[in-house]
Amino acid sequence: MRVMRGLVFGAVSVLPALFFGMMAYVLMGGETSFPEWETWMYGPCYLLPALIVGGSLFLGLRDEEDAE
Repeated sequence: MRVMRGLVFGAVSVLPALFFGMMAYVLMGGETSFPEWETWMYGPCYLLPALIVGGSLFLGLRDEEDAE
């Protein structure tokens, strides 16, 4: 059950992660026109979405204590 919940959390967080990555790219001064490959910022484009999806996957895989 934990693995399925983790996969669902990770899959659902893909679109918000990409949205936040695009916002961070523009806020950090990225060009909105087609940029040259040398001017790409890898942090907001790849690292931030990967951290968001990985974090939500980790939250889904966490073991929850049974409520009594």
